[in-house]
Amino acid sequence: MLTLLNRWRSQPGGPSNASAFIRVLESPKSSVSDKVLVLKAFNDWDVLVNTWFEVADALPAVEKLLDVTAFPEHSSAALLVSKVYFCLEQYERALEFALRGDFNVVPAPRVGLGNDAEYVNKIIETAIDTYKIMSQQGIAAPQQLRELVDKIVARNLDNREIWYVISLGFETTNLPMIEKAISAMPAELNVKNQTTLVETLNRVVNGAFDRSFRFKVINTVIKTYLKCPSPDMSKICECYVLTDNAESAADTITDLISRNLSTRSYQIAFDLYETASQGFLDRVLRRFEQQEQPADAKSMEKVHSILKGHETVKAYLDFYVRHNHTDSVLMEEIKENIRTASAHNALLISNGLMQYGTTCDDFLRNNLSWVSKATNWNKFNAVASLGLIHHGQEASAMKVLDPYLPKESVEGFGFKEGGAMLAYGLIHAKHGDATAMSTLAQWLKTAENEPVRHGACLGFGIAGLGSSSVSGYEKIREVLQRDEAVSGESAGIAMGLIMAGNLNQEVFNELKQYTVDTQHDKTQRGIRTGLACASFGLQGDAEPYITEAIGAKSNPMLRSTGICMLSMAYAGTGSPDVVRRLLEKVATDPNLDVKRYATIGIGFVLSKDPNTCLSYVSMLTEHFNGHVRYGAAMALGIACAGTGNMEAIGLIEPMISDKEGFVRKGALLSLSLIMCQQTDYTCPKVNGFRKQLLKKIGEKNEDSLVKFGAIIAQGLLDIGGQNAAVSMHNSDGQPDMGSMVGMMCFLHGWFWHSMHFFIALAAKPSCLVMVNENLKIPVLDYVCHANSQKFAYPPRAESKKDKDIKKVETVVLSITGKKNALKKAAAAEEKKRREAAAAAALHAAAQSSSSASGGAAAGAAGEDEKMEVDQQGKPKKEKAPEKDTKPIHRLCNPARVIPAQRNLITISDPRSYSPMKPLYKGGIIVSDRIDKEREEKLVSEVVAQVSLPASSSNAELKPPQPFEINLTDY
Repeated sequence: MLTLLNRWRSQPGGPSNASAFIRVLESPKSSVSDKVLVLKAFNDWDVLVNTWFEVADALPAVEKLLDVTAFPEHSSAALLVSKVYFCLEQYERALEFALRGDFNVVPAPRVGLGNDAEYVNKIIETAIDTYKIMSQQGIAAPQQLRELVDKIVARNLDNREIWYVISLGFETTNLPMIEKAISAMPAELNVKNQTTLVETLNRVVNGAFDRSFRFKVINTVIKTYLKCPSPDMSKICECYVLTDNAESAADTITDLISRNLSTRSYQIAFDLYETASQGFLDRVLRRFEQQEQPADAKSMEKVHSILKGHETVKAYLDFYVRHNHTDSVLMEEIKENIRTASAHNALLISNGLMQYGTTCDDFLRNNLSWVSKATNWNKFNAVASLGLIHHGQEASAMKVLDPYLPKESVEGFGFKEGGAMLAYGLIHAKHGDATAMSTLAQWLKTAENEPVRHGACLGFGIAGLGSSSVSGYEKIREVLQRDEAVSGESAGIAMGLIMAGNLNQEVFNELKQYTVDTQHDKTQRGIRTGLACASFGLQGDAEPYITEAIGAKSNPMLRSTGICMLSMAYAGTGSPDVVRRLLEKVATDPNLDVKRYATIGIGFVLSKDPNTCLSYVSMLTEHFNGHVRYGAAMALGIACAGTGNMEAIGLIEPMISDKEGFVRKGALLSLSLIMCQQTDYTCPKVNGFRKQLLKKIGEKNEDSLVKFGAIIAQGLLDIGGQNAAVSMHNSDGQPDMGSMVGMMCFLHGWFWHSMHFFIALAAKPSCLVMVNENLKIPVLDYVCHANSQKFAYPPRAESKKDKDIKKVETVVLSITGKKNALKKAAAAEEKKRREAAAAAALHAAAQSSSSASGGAAAGAAGEDEKMEVDQQGKPKKEKAPEKDTKPIHRLCNPARVIPAQRNLITISDPRSYSPMKPLYKGGIIVSDRIDKEREEKLVSEVVAQVSLPASSSNAELKPPQPFEINLTDY
């Protein structure tokens, strides 16, 4: 048989007509040894290339050999069947039999016609795809498939294809595979290895992975990454925040200071304050106290100041005051159109948003009599708005609010005092130090009126956001147990704010039981918002609580609570499974609140991916249910906040004319979130939208609810003196706790107007502040590689008086008309006389040449004089200001740099300072001075002083002194 096979294979043109050998495989009388020889011959690609279609007819006979236990060459038979199925393009069947054979992941060398590499690579591709699908579906892969994948991984590691293995580990969420790949890196890591580790961190940080899987991968990668020659410590500390590893973050800062890298440690401290919760920062500071060998005292003192928020608050306050560009004329125009109490309330809130952090309360000062018309909860909001205006002025907070804080006894019902307590919390938002928290706790303890307790609870919650303070939680719980509707609502919210991102079984059980027991729907709604805030970022850890809440079929309040928790737990993850669950609730749940919150939840989950959110929500904008349409508008506003996304604007604009008033209000709020800090260059529809808002506010027949939304939308457009933008993520692209929690509380404004203040938590200053190693702001120029008008402030509104002046036409009396006619006739006669005199002069010049020159000169002089007289009475035309056409322009430090502008910014003199992180990140950036011999000039601080406009004077004004609004008569 062997001789025949060799003669057949060596015939000219290659082997063909294999029917004789196929009969050997099919015949039961053929010997086992002959069948083995034939199988081995057909397994050679030089033979199979020309005969596979003949062998395909004999596949049943070959497959029967696999069932014969005594047959010695099961592997050869299985491999032949696999190759034939590969030729038939049935790759799943080819993989099935390859797993039963001796499949070699390394292709055989190419000889003759055969190409084993094509077959091997296709089997590997099919095996990997099958393994991925089974892993994603949670199905355990067969042992043979796992062994094949292990062989593939081993081959890649031998070839130093480490990133391929890590990617496969991510796609199959296989932690051991990732650990194996990282451990295979050499002891001395090169640049390529460091790049691989950074890419791994970026993939796990930005991907939609389970929280526990993410933590384990980060911990594994960082252990190896720290061995790199120059690891990115900022990236490492970002990972420490995600894994809640405060101790390691503290040790990293201390280590940098000990290595004389203080500026880098300052930058990490600034980043930690921006991204970490208060509880995390408190643990970092406690770790510093526990360290036996303290680092450089001066540097540690600066780090303490940064982590406690003093430097950040001071820098942002300086920026807001220096660049305040609030349109006071616009505020007056809106005020003139207000006729109802709800619009009055809305403008007070909107003014607080517009002047957020600017310390400018001119509108309230100039309209004291109008402000004093506020009654009851409007009075509460009027005083609370001062907390937004003076946000960051922590040292003078008590002085600013002293006229409104309770003295020996509370005046009236305590609306003014309650508003002052909320204002105090807003001044210390996300930054409640021990003094502020103890002050609020004392007010909470001594409060006698429900409005006072309401304000104290909200102030306590917003100041202690994310602190996870057990004692603070228990203080608020005492208010909840009083079983009052209004204070119970604020207590439920405040408990969630304190425990934000740290929900546990005890807190959930307690609040859930209270939701079932209480009869106050306001309290139930407050607990719903509170539990949603407490669930932020927990992902799978919150699933037991979410499942229990959503499963309450007879309690719609608990179901809506579960939906809110689901949205916040997976906020920013982009999880398609969560989106599917939310859409299912939109379609099937009969409760309107559940439908609305489920639709809005899509915006939270997909806040990192606006385009995907658009694809999911686009159909819902035309849903028959108004609550779903409102939710779709707000979902787009959340996902596309500050982007100017034209597709989202196109979907929302028709909803401004919706038949439901609350849908029109939601559309206006959503558009203001999307168009915030956009110009005609970046978003052509923004100026038209501004005019539309003023039109809505001024329309007499418009619903008061829509007017309320339009006024709040105006405040969102110009938030922070037109120097801030609402954003759901921090500069690293991670979901921001303050922003997500603030937006969830803002949505609670559907039920309670005071909650609109909380959107300020999501306002991020659009600034670029460079500080030196002493944390001072140096004089420095940036170059923006774009036209200055592209990112300029929007044009200011024209006052009504200016508009009226333009419309006035000059009135001409009859007697004046007669006089003007006589003047024109006299002028015509004078003109004829002069023309006659000129003709006579020319005639005389023709007769006498000596007098000709004098006559011509006289004639010319007369003509010049005539022309001068004719032009004298005409007004001079004013030249229109020239448009800036330069391709670049300069900005001074600290600069207003909106998000769309960041990628275009460079330092004008790159030899002056070396920043610790890229300028496109924005915010506060610490820099090293390169040329230390050159004299360094510092920017004068304006936290305690405000410069006059250049046209007025070079003198400087001090901030306005505190004033009292006379609300006692109402």
